[in-house]
Amino acid sequence: METIIVVAMAQNRVIGRDNALPWASAADMAGFRKADLGRFKEMTLGFPCVMGRRTWESLPRRPLPGRPNIVVSRSPSDIRGATVLGSLPEAIRHCENQGHGKVFVCGGAAVYGEALAVADRIELTLVHREFDGDVFFPEIDPGLWKKTDATDFDGFSFIGYSRVSVTG
Repeated sequence: METIIVVAMAQNRVIGRDNALPWASAADMAGFRKADLGRFKEMTLGFPCVMGRRTWESLPRRPLPGRPNIVVSRSPSDIRGATVLGSLPEAIRHCENQGHGKVFVCGGAAVYGEALAVADRIELTLVHREFDGDVFFPEIDPGLWKKTDATDFDGFSFIGYSRVSVTG
């Protein structure tokens, strides 16, 4: 099963501020938001999306329609509309046991940090600006990841990375 990190981040690695996307209210970012959300939907539709509790709580519409929503949390009692599991490895095993060919890891920072050790790919949207924020995406280690594709737009890029295979 393929594990894919999907993330949008600013040049300074910011992915969140006050439990929201830092560019969510920027008037000049409407075109970017539409393109990014369209790409996210196209990639993830029909596949499980794994996220932490705060990411779940930040969603404007819960659950994400058309895909299994899995929340990694140790406090499952108040989460409705998603499968709640206690750890990322448990969530990935659950997806594999359900016969899914792919799983998308959708945030937040702690879940991304853990997923970097097991993911096969990263699908990154890089915003060509810096934003103030309180949540950051971990560094992408160039020794572990290689850029496989990039499409540049005015103000942002879609960039794909694959894990570097290590041979003995």
